Amino acid sequence: MRSLVLGGSGLLGRHLVLDLMHSGDISFTYFTNPHPIPGAQGHKLDLKDEKGLEVLIDKTDPDIIFHAIAPPSVDWHENERAAAYLTNVSSTRIIAERSRDMGAKLVYISTAFVFPDLEKIFNEDDIPAPINFYGATKLGGELASKQNPDHLIIRTDQIYGWSLPGQKKSFVEKTLEKLMRKENVEVCKDWLNSPTYVKDLSQAIIALTERKKRGTYHVVGSSFLDRVSWANKIATMFAQDTSLIRGIDSSSLNLPARRSNARLSNDKIREETGMRLKTVEEGLEAMKMEMDGHGDA
Repeated sequence: MRSLVLGGSGLLGRHLVLDLMHSGDISFTYFTNPHPIPGAQGHKLDLKDEKGLEVLIDKTDPDIIFHAIAPPSVDWHENERAAAYLTNVSSTRIIAERSRDMGAKLVYISTAFVFPDLEKIFNEDDIPAPINFYGATKLGGELASKQNPDHLIIRTDQIYGWSLPGQKKSFVEKTLEKLMRKENVEVCKDWLNSPTYVKDLSQAIIALTERKKRGTYHVVGSSFLDRVSWANKIATMFAQDTSLIRGIDSSSLNLPARRSNARLSNDKIREETGMRLKTVEEGLEAMKMEMDGHGDA
């Protein structure tokens, strides 16, 4: 099998490349951070270059495409709407149509932010209603993905794990770095998430593709908590001072984008694959084992 991982230099993309090594020929793309991976072929790609995207897909001739390219931040989407639409929607349509025409499967990484801020647990059959431009363009990417009937849409939330230089740091790493410097850590007490351990996410995606699944799946961690609680669990796991953590209200930051605090159910993937996504405590414990040299880096 030939696989193409778009965004293979990112945190999730790199894990996908590594986990796919047993399956055949692997190609991946990067934009500014090459991060060579032995046994895989890297290709520089700017998603704004639509012709270059088409040429790359034709050149690699994949059986499956994983679209894991992630723009910088939720707030970036509010400020750079044209670029955000091009990245998440227009380019995804090209990928979907090209993969459809060559008979390849498309896996699109989406987000919990396609749902609104409601006190309910959303399943895959609930109708999305984004409250920010990030969620709107990711929903547009989902709709674009459906141009290929053989599509798999993965909605996830707050991916975390150890990053490489140049990769976007997760909330865990940012919080831990401040704690280890003995700095005060201000976190938004009104932001809630289902943090998702990156290795679980990668393995779950591959498990779904190996089972030839289609449609939409929620792949999120098994905890739902606010950022203050999450930060305290980080401090406790890594033996840092919890008194440095202080909760603030996000309204004090005057950020461009609202956060939805949407909670996703991961029942479907557990029932269909038998996989159980880690809780926050379990994911942090896995990270600590990696740091201590007792797990996979």
